[in-house]
Amino acid sequence: MRSLRGKVAVVTGGGSGIGRAIAHDLAGRGTTVAVADLDLESAKRVVAEVTSAGGRASAHQVDVASEAGFRTLREEVLAAHPAVDILVNNAGIGPGPKNFVDTPLSDVRRILDINLWGAIHGTSIFLPDLLARPEASLVNIGSYTGLMAPSAVVGYSTSKFAVRGFTEALRMELAGSPVTVTLVMPGVTKTALMTNSPVIDAEHRESLQRAFDKAPGVLPEVVAAGVVKGILKRKPRVLTGKDTVALDIITRLAPGRYSALLAKPMSAALKKTFGQ
Repeated sequence: MRSLRGKVAVVTGGGSGIGRAIAHDLAGRGTTVAVADLDLESAKRVVAEVTSAGGRASAHQVDVASEAGFRTLREEVLAAHPAVDILVNNAGIGPGPKNFVDTPLSDVRRILDINLWGAIHGTSIFLPDLLARPEASLVNIGSYTGLMAPSAVVGYSTSKFAVRGFTEALRMELAGSPVTVTLVMPGVTKTALMTNSPVIDAEHRESLQRAFDKAPGVLPEVVAAGVVKGILKRKPRVLTGKDTVALDIITRLAPGRYSALLAKPMSAALKKTFGQ
């Protein structure tokens, strides 16, 4: 896009973390942002921050795992705004690091419902609106675990590999259309990923969050800047964080060997960070 001024963007998971940073960055460039989050009060707080800084935004509640909920969101957004030019499927939850043999399948389903089906629902429901615009942008937020599948987060990595495949297939399908499709793959990002995850027992969330906070990573604003750059420059892929860049190189150079090469270092990193 030549400019973001005057555009309308829907950002899911916009009430905190990366989504909040994306909403602020877009609004600061003249975009009207529909901030959508399961926690409506969080969405309202972000809207208040945006409007107090001179931007324009609206707050909406949505459970991205629900197709009906997403359809209601679309109705609300189009009632409040004339069109949708940008969709950022950002909503996601983190895993409690745990070996797969010890992971309840209900946790895996919950992760897939939000991280994968959230992107599928959002795309399916808003894509006709994006295709009707002269130019539009669809952004799916993946993860470095969609490049390299580490142990102890099997469900999470599965969801992010699936988001990657979904996005790349859409990009090929929509080539030549008004819609640019961008996959953003952040590395470790300083958010409340563990505190906010519904698949982590309440008594373990704070301790896991403290451990996660000790890991080197980037601020959400760095990821948001990557998202905005990807939209403006019509980039197919955006990597943020030195960890993601390094893993991208390793998996490209040794696609069949990286699991063996990285098993011990990743195990050591997980043990150091989470005590796994």
